Amino acid sequence: MRETDFTFQLLQLIHSDVSGMTQKQKLSLIQTVSEATQLGMGHQLPTCHIVPFVTGRRPTYEAAHPGLGSSDNASMICDASDPEKNTTYIIFELAGLEPYNSQDQASLGLDVTLSFAGTDNSQQTTPIPGWDKRPLTPKVFELGEDNVPSLRSISFSEADGKRLVLALSPDRDFLPIDWNWQEADSQVRAAACDSSDPFTFGHMYTQIVHVSIRLTFRGVPVAMSQTLLDVCDTRRLGMLYRRLMDRLLPSDAARQAVAAGIDAMDVAFHPWFPVLLIGSDKAALYTDALVEDIVHKKHHLTDPRWLMRVGLYLEFLTCLGIIEMVKEEVGDLLSPAEREAYEQLPSFAEIRKRLNVEGWREVWQLREATFHRFGVPQTGPVSALNLLQKKKATLAFLQVHHDDLKHAIELAGKNEHYAQETWCRVFRDAERALFRQAHAAFPALGYLEDYVREVVLWHQKGKSIGAGRLLGQVTGLLGDQDGIFSSASNQYRASMNEVAEWAKERGLMDYTGEECIPEQVSLVTAHMEEDMRLVEQLQRRDGYGSSLDNLQKLQSEEAVSAEQVYEKLGESAIFGGLTSKERRHLANTARAIILSPMERIVIEGREGSSLFLIGSGTFEALIRQPDGVDQVIDIKKPGDIIGEVSLLTGAKRTATVRATESAIVYEIGKLQIQPLLNERAELIDELAAAMEANMQRVNSQLEAYDTELGTSTLKNRILQFFFGN
Repeated sequence: MRETDFTFQLLQLIHSDVSGMTQKQKLSLIQTVSEATQLGMGHQLPTCHIVPFVTGRRPTYEAAHPGLGSSDNASMICDASDPEKNTTYIIFELAGLEPYNSQDQASLGLDVTLSFAGTDNSQQTTPIPGWDKRPLTPKVFELGEDNVPSLRSISFSEADGKRLVLALSPDRDFLPIDWNWQEADSQVRAAACDSSDPFTFGHMYTQIVHVSIRLTFRGVPVAMSQTLLDVCDTRRLGMLYRRLMDRLLPSDAARQAVAAGIDAMDVAFHPWFPVLLIGSDKAALYTDALVEDIVHKKHHLTDPRWLMRVGLYLEFLTCLGIIEMVKEEVGDLLSPAEREAYEQLPSFAEIRKRLNVEGWREVWQLREATFHRFGVPQTGPVSALNLLQKKKATLAFLQVHHDDLKHAIELAGKNEHYAQETWCRVFRDAERALFRQAHAAFPALGYLEDYVREVVLWHQKGKSIGAGRLLGQVTGLLGDQDGIFSSASNQYRASMNEVAEWAKERGLMDYTGEECIPEQVSLVTAHMEEDMRLVEQLQRRDGYGSSLDNLQKLQSEEAVSAEQVYEKLGESAIFGGLTSKERRHLANTARAIILSPMERIVIEGREGSSLFLIGSGTFEALIRQPDGVDQVIDIKKPGDIIGEVSLLTGAKRTATVRATESAIVYEIGKLQIQPLLNERAELIDELAAAMEANMQRVNSQLEAYDTELGTSTLKNRILQFFFGN
């Protein structure tokens, strides 16, 4: 490398530090640059690279599965009383340190700057107190005896080429105020805008945090890498939903009771009560899923950040739309400070443009409960026909709510790859909320006979429900309509599919197959068809035990032994020829992934850095045709390999592959297979030949892959990808 090029690049890196320096400081800086230049002669500049977030991966995977970890892209403030339980990790790599290590290791340094950039990354960045060029010690993940990842400090002489870790505590590092959340009153927690608290209503409970890591030589930056974190104060999520439940519905229920001439009507009989109760519980469930994945590093969501943003915008759009709609009738549900923030701050501009006040006004007209009518059974203070009024209000509510959902997707930004899996999870959380809250949402059920109650809950239109007096009672009440569970699940699935189709047409999200949420992923459908095995599989994939009535989190994710992986590697056409030692190496570092039915493991056209060995279950490979239809071209079974071309050559994924049933795959990455190629060059020939044979097996669809990839070409691409030659 030429000296002038080296000096120029070095000065570019430190340009922001030169302004405001005294003459003496500038002379000292020039001397340091000159010394660094002499060290760098004949070498590339050292590099600092933050490993980006990869969907489906967590940073802690790096401890047991080198190369398969990725940085967090989202972070949550949860419980400041115990900040050590909540850690956000940024993984980064340093390279090219040898000239500096050999000269003077003490002259190398690391530092990090954290800055707030506003809710939407639009404001000028402001360093977080205490985080402006804070010194860092190189640290790496290691696996303890109990298989729990921990961090170990290392020297710069060990750091070259290693994956290093920056650990942050959101509850301590991103919340620069000192007050107890549990003891703070509601005014403090709902504050509109507070400069000491960047996560208030006025900030929409979120901040974009800039993370900048620098490598320095004698205080001069010689390499830098940056990334963004989406940080949300989880404790405030759902506050607006609760405000509607606590302040809007009780007063309207009391008004209706007076108008009907009765002493009182419990708010649970209000026609709007079910959808707000179940909707807020659904939001609580997927918020809990976000905490499980972002905070506890579980693997139930492929892209938690996108769901966090969609859920946040949906709460503001729906709740503020309703608050604006009832403002003149029942008074403002926002505090004066919140009102000022909502109407004046730029962060709310896109929300204000998208509110559907008129739509909510039409739904509000359906809030009147149905009281006693001659010949109709009473269910508490209302008529049994109030169940139908609740159903009508719920369906109207969902229509406007899902118009808001379209806007929430627009504001959250596109998710081309794994929105489908997120959508299916949110749908199942809605079904779980329905199971959990059905009796609270529909207290009239408690006044019905047991058999009638079961029919009201579970009946499917067009199917026999019995005979005799009870049949007449039920059909007289409801007619031949779907019961609560079937109706709510079908309507919600249809609505979410319509939103997904709308978003797909606009390039905001994508999915495989005719529907984003196929019937195979529905808990209600599986339960009604008495497929308890599928219910258990779907529940386990989302981190729950098999019971729907009493949700219980699984204490740990399903474990897969290295011995199981070792045996499957021996059955593989590509890896079956490895020595026992080589297979043992891969088995010890591979990562097991459990998939639910219709869940995708690779997506056509996307970059790929790993392959997957099928441990159990069957998969279908699909190619998208010019007319947009996803056509099945191959079926893969246990022992088969998925994604080997991308891993070994760096090519983009050539097909989408999804599980047709609950399945397990074992992920193997580039860093895990490279040591084998380094030790045994002939392995490249074996891998290339096995890959070509696998591609020939789907000869009828070869044009969808790459007809030019013969064995010799594959070998050359493997060499180029792994060794650069």
